[in-house]
Amino acid sequence: MVLVVNVINSGLVAAVLASYMEQTRWWIFFGLVVTLTVARAISWSLYCRDRTADFTRRWAIVATAGSGLSGLLWGAGSTLLLPDDIVEQTFLAFVIGGMCAGALVSLSYYLPAFMAYAYSSLLPFAAGFLLEGGTVYVAMGCMVVVFAAAVTVAALHFNCSFMNGWRLNLDLSRRTNQLTKRTEELIEVNRRLEAEIAQREAAESQLHQAQKMEALGQLTGGIAHDFNNLLTAVIGNLELAQKRTSTDPSTTRLLDASLSAAERGATLVQDLLTFARRKPLHPKAVDVSAAIDDAEKILKQTIAPNIRLVMRSAPDLQPAWVDPNQLGLAILNLALNARDAMPDGGWLQIACENRRADAANAPGDLAEGYYVIVSVSDTGTGMTEATLARAFEPFFTTKDAGQGSGLGLSMVQGFAAQSGGAVQIATSLGKGTTVNLWLPPAEGRSTLEVSEMPRESAQTQRRASILVCDDDRDVRSLVSTFLREVGYTVWEANNPTLALQILQRERPIDLFLVDYAMPEMNGPAVIHRARTCQPGIKTLLITGYAEALRNNGAFESPVLPKPFKIAELSRRISEILNELSPR
Repeated sequence: MVLVVNVINSGLVAAVLASYMEQTRWWIFFGLVVTLTVARAISWSLYCRDRTADFTRRWAIVATAGSGLSGLLWGAGSTLLLPDDIVEQTFLAFVIGGMCAGALVSLSYYLPAFMAYAYSSLLPFAAGFLLEGGTVYVAMGCMVVVFAAAVTVAALHFNCSFMNGWRLNLDLSRRTNQLTKRTEELIEVNRRLEAEIAQREAAESQLHQAQKMEALGQLTGGIAHDFNNLLTAVIGNLELAQKRTSTDPSTTRLLDASLSAAERGATLVQDLLTFARRKPLHPKAVDVSAAIDDAEKILKQTIAPNIRLVMRSAPDLQPAWVDPNQLGLAILNLALNARDAMPDGGWLQIACENRRADAANAPGDLAEGYYVIVSVSDTGTGMTEATLARAFEPFFTTKDAGQGSGLGLSMVQGFAAQSGGAVQIATSLGKGTTVNLWLPPAEGRSTLEVSEMPRESAQTQRRASILVCDDDRDVRSLVSTFLREVGYTVWEANNPTLALQILQRERPIDLFLVDYAMPEMNGPAVIHRARTCQPGIKTLLITGYAEALRNNGAFESPVLPKPFKIAELSRRISEILNELSPR
C-alpha cells in the first residue's frame, strides 16, 4: 500500500507542476520514483517467498535503504526542483508532510525504515527553506523540523504500542498453544480414562458373571447330589411298586403319574447342571446338518401351519465337536422359543455354516478361529433391551405361568460354553430375533469312541455276591432289596470302614457297588483300598455328584449316574459280572 501511494502521489505532483510550470524535469522525478518503487516491490516479493532468519536480516537492511532512498528522492528532488512561488512550495510541503504522516501509520512497526524515510524527505526540504533566509521561509523550515520531531515522537509511541501489542499477541498465542496442547492432552487422558473405566466395568461384569456362575455351579452341583439320591430312591421304589401292583389298574395309573413326575424332576436337575456347566458331556464329531434334519422332523409336528420352516446348510460344513444329544436339545430349545415368539405365524429358519471368529464378530471372549455356526432366526416379536439383558438368567421367562421353565436359553448357553463355544443374540423389537450358536469344529480332534459295554448274556450270574456301600439309607435299601429279589447275595455297608471290614471277612465278593461321595473317604479311594483286600474284585461306582460325572473317564471303575432305573442298574451289573476281567 505504501508503494502504491508513493507512485500515485509522485504522479500527481509531476502532472500538476509539469503542466502548470511547463517543467519536464518533474516527469524525470516521477520516473525515478517509479523505478525505485518497482525495486522495492521486487525486494518485498522475495522476502514473502523466503522468510528465513538470514534472509529476514538482509531484507531489513534493504527495506531501510529503500525507505531512505525514497525519502531522499522526495526531499532532495523537491529541494532541487523547488519553484520560487510560495504557493507551489506550500503545496509540496503538504504533499511531503502527508506522505510522512502516511508512513507514520504504515512503517511505524519498523522504526528504522520510517525514520530513514521521514528524515530523508523532510530535512533536505527544511534545509532548502532555511537557506532562503526570509522570515517566511525560516518559519516554514522550522515548522518542517518541528513536524519531523513530532512524527518521530509519534512513531516511537506507535512503535512501542505495536511492539507491546505484538509481544502480548505472541504471549497470548503461546499461552493459547499451551492451553490447546494441554486441552488436547486432557482430552486424550480423559479418553484413555473412559476407555479404562469401560474396560474395567466390562472386566468386573465378566468377573461378576463368572463368580455368579461358579457359585451357582457349586450350589447346583451340591443340590443335584442330594436330589439325585432322593430321586434314585423315589424312582426305584416306584418301579418296584409297579411290579408288585400290576393287577390293579387304578393303582398302576397313580404309580405311573408319580414315576413320570419323578422323571421330570430328574430332567430338571439335568437342566440345572447343563446351565451351571456341571453336566458331563460326551463330545464327538457330529454332522450338524444331520442334527438339524432330525430337529426338522420333530418341529414339523409341533409348529403351527402358519409358520414357515426353512432349513439351510452350507455345502462345505465341517463337523462340530459336541455332545450330540445336547446339541439336539439346544436346537429344539431355540426353535421352540422362536415358535412361541410368533403366535400369529411367521418365518422360522434354522441354518448352519462355517464362520471365522475374530475381534469384530466374535461374542465375548471366544478365541479366534473357525467355528460351526447354528443360526435360529424368526420374524416374531423380538426382545426389548431389558429382556435381552436377562435372556440367559435361569428361570427368567416372558411366557405365561406354566408355559415355560425359563431354563431354555440358560441351558443353551451353558452347553455352548462347556463345549468351548458361545451364544450370540441379535434382536429387534417387532422384527424378530436371531440366535447364533458357535460350536467348536471337530477338525484335529480324536474321533475314536469308547466301545460299548458288552450286552447282558443269556444267563446272568444270579448267585454272585455283591457288597453295597452307600451312606444314603434309602438308596442303599432300594439297591439291596432289588438285588436280593433277583437272586444276588447282598451285603450292606453304610460307611467305608464297615465295607472294608466286610471285604476282609467275606471272600470272595464278586462285585463292590459303592457311592462316590461319603463322609470318611470318597468312592475311588474306597475302591483302591478294596482291591488291596481282594485284588480281583469288580466294582461299580454310583453317584449323583456332578464333578464326579464330569471326571468319569479319570476313574478306574465303571460309573452309573444317579438317578437310575432298576432296569439300568440290572443291565450294568450283568455287564460287569459277565466281563472276563475286572476293570
